[in-house]
Amino acid sequence: MKTQLPLSAVLLGATLFVALPSAANAQDAIVVETITATTYVNGGIGETEQATMRRIAKEFPLRIIFSAQRDGEFVADVPVVITDAHGNPVFELSKAGPMLYVILPNGKYKVSSRFKGLTESQETTLTGKDGEDLYFHWKGKPKM
Repeated sequence: MKTQLPLSAVLLGATLFVALPSAANAQDAIVVETITATTYVNGGIGETEQATMRRIAKEFPLRIIFSAQRDGEFVADVPVVITDAHGNPVFELSKAGPMLYVILPNGKYKVSSRFKGLTESQETTLTGKDGEDLYFHWKGKPKM
Protein backbone atom coordinates (compact mmCIF):
# COMPACT_ATOMS: atom_id res chain seq x y z
CA MET A 1 0.00 0.00 0.00
CA LYS A 2 1.41 3.40 -0.97
CA THR A 3 1.45 6.13 1.64
CA GLN A 4 0.98 9.73 0.57
CA LEU A 5 2.85 12.27 2.70
CA PRO A 6 2.26 16.00 2.77
CA LEU A 7 5.00 17.95 1.01
CA SER A 8 5.95 19.65 4.29
CA ALA A 9 6.62 16.27 5.93
CA VAL A 10 8.84 15.18 3.04
CA LEU A 11 10.80 18.44 3.12
CA LEU A 12 11.26 18.20 6.90
CA GLY A 13 12.55 14.63 6.52
CA ALA A 14 14.94 15.70 3.78
CA THR A 15 16.25 18.55 5.94
CA LEU A 16 16.87 16.22 8.87
CA PHE A 17 18.52 13.68 6.57
CA VAL A 18 20.95 16.29 5.24
CA ALA A 19 21.75 17.62 8.72
CA LEU A 20 22.42 14.23 10.31
CA PRO A 21 25.54 13.24 8.30
CA SER A 22 27.47 16.21 9.70
CA ALA A 23 27.19 14.65 13.14
CA ALA A 24 28.21 11.21 11.92
CA ASN A 25 31.72 9.83 11.74
CA ALA A 26 33.50 11.07 8.60
CA GLN A 27 34.23 7.45 7.63
CA ASP A 28 30.50 6.59 7.35
CA ALA A 29 29.05 6.27 3.85
CA ILE A 30 26.45 8.85 2.90
CA VAL A 31 23.53 7.77 0.74
CA VAL A 32 21.36 10.41 -0.89
CA GLU A 33 18.04 9.48 -2.48
CA THR A 34 15.51 11.67 -4.24
CA ILE A 35 11.96 10.97 -3.19
CA THR A 36 9.13 12.42 -5.22
CA ALA A 37 6.03 13.28 -3.23
CA THR A 38 2.86 14.32 -5.00
CA THR A 39 -0.09 15.91 -3.30
CA TYR A 40 -3.45 15.14 -4.86
CA VAL A 41 -7.17 15.17 -4.17
CA ASN A 42 -9.43 12.53 -5.68
CA GLY A 43 -13.21 12.48 -5.41
CA GLY A 44 -16.28 14.32 -6.58
CA ILE A 45 -18.94 11.67 -6.00
CA GLY A 46 -22.11 13.44 -4.97
CA GLU A 47 -22.94 17.14 -4.88
CA THR A 48 -21.16 17.86 -1.58
CA GLU A 49 -17.84 16.39 -2.76
CA GLN A 50 -18.17 18.15 -6.12
CA ALA A 51 -18.73 21.51 -4.43
CA THR A 52 -15.70 20.97 -2.18
CA MET A 53 -13.51 19.96 -5.11
CA ARG A 54 -14.58 23.01 -7.13
CA ARG A 55 -13.85 25.27 -4.15
CA ILE A 56 -10.20 24.09 -3.89
CA ALA A 57 -9.56 23.62 -7.62
CA LYS A 58 -7.33 26.68 -8.11
CA GLU A 59 -4.83 25.31 -5.54
CA PHE A 60 -3.89 22.51 -7.95
CA PRO A 61 -2.05 23.10 -11.23
CA LEU A 62 -3.53 19.99 -12.89
CA ARG A 63 -7.25 19.28 -12.74
CA ILE A 64 -8.71 16.20 -14.45
CA ILE A 65 -12.38 15.31 -14.98
CA PHE A 66 -13.58 11.85 -16.12
CA SER A 67 -16.89 11.25 -17.90
CA ALA A 68 -18.52 8.89 -20.40
CA GLN A 69 -21.49 8.28 -22.65
CA ARG A 70 -23.55 10.85 -24.50
CA ASP A 71 -24.83 12.63 -21.39
CA GLY A 72 -21.35 13.22 -19.97
CA GLU A 73 -22.05 11.29 -16.78
CA PHE A 74 -19.12 11.28 -14.35
CA VAL A 75 -17.11 8.05 -14.06
CA ALA A 76 -14.87 6.89 -11.23
CA ASP A 77 -12.44 4.09 -10.43
CA VAL A 78 -10.38 4.62 -13.58
CA PRO A 79 -6.62 3.99 -13.53
CA VAL A 80 -4.44 7.04 -14.27
CA VAL A 81 -0.74 7.29 -15.09
CA ILE A 82 1.06 10.61 -15.49
CA THR A 83 4.50 10.55 -17.13
CA ASP A 84 7.05 13.34 -17.51
CA ALA A 85 8.59 14.58 -20.78
CA HIS A 86 11.02 11.62 -20.72
CA GLY A 87 8.27 9.01 -20.29
CA ASN A 88 9.05 8.37 -16.61
CA PRO A 89 5.97 7.80 -14.44
CA VAL A 90 5.58 10.59 -11.87
CA PHE A 91 2.08 9.78 -10.61
CA GLU A 92 -0.11 6.67 -10.65
CA LEU A 93 -3.52 6.06 -9.14
CA SER A 94 -5.45 2.84 -9.66
CA LYS A 95 -8.91 4.29 -8.92
CA ALA A 96 -9.27 7.93 -9.90
CA GLY A 97 -12.27 10.10 -10.55
CA PRO A 98 -14.58 11.52 -11.21
CA MET A 99 -12.43 14.55 -10.30
CA LEU A 100 -8.66 14.35 -9.75
CA TYR A 101 -6.49 17.35 -8.85
CA VAL A 102 -2.71 16.94 -8.74
CA ILE A 103 0.19 19.18 -7.70
CA LEU A 104 3.15 18.68 -10.03
CA PRO A 105 6.17 20.89 -10.83
CA ASN A 106 6.09 22.97 -14.01
CA GLY A 107 6.85 20.88 -17.08
CA LYS A 108 5.43 18.73 -19.84
CA TYR A 109 3.34 15.68 -18.96
CA LYS A 110 1.33 12.94 -20.61
CA VAL A 111 -1.79 11.78 -18.79
CA SER A 112 -3.25 8.37 -19.70
CA SER A 113 -6.41 6.77 -18.39
CA ARG A 114 -8.52 3.73 -19.24
CA PHE A 115 -12.26 3.14 -18.94
CA LYS A 116 -13.80 -0.25 -19.79
CA GLY A 117 -11.06 -1.18 -22.22
CA LEU A 118 -10.74 2.19 -23.97
CA THR A 119 -7.53 4.15 -23.32
CA GLU A 120 -7.25 7.90 -23.76
CA SER A 121 -4.09 10.01 -23.45
CA GLN A 122 -3.55 13.76 -23.40
CA GLU A 123 -0.45 15.91 -23.19
CA THR A 124 -0.25 19.09 -21.15
CA THR A 125 2.31 21.68 -20.10
CA LEU A 126 2.14 23.13 -16.61
CA THR A 127 3.51 26.66 -16.43
CA GLY A 128 2.51 27.71 -12.93
CA LYS A 129 0.04 30.35 -14.09
CA ASP A 130 -3.62 29.36 -14.11
CA GLY A 131 -3.24 25.60 -14.14
CA GLU A 132 -4.57 23.16 -16.69
CA ASP A 133 -7.93 21.40 -16.98
CA LEU A 134 -8.05 18.05 -18.78
CA TYR A 135 -11.31 16.34 -19.68
CA PHE A 136 -11.36 12.61 -20.36
CA HIS A 137 -14.66 11.73 -22.04
CA TRP A 138 -15.17 8.27 -23.48
CA LYS A 139 -17.66 8.56 -26.34
CA GLY A 140 -17.13 5.10 -27.82
CA LYS A 141 -18.96 2.02 -26.74
CA PRO A 142 -17.02 0.57 -23.78
CA LYS A 143 -16.08 -3.11 -23.81
CA MET A 144 -17.95 -5.13 -21.23
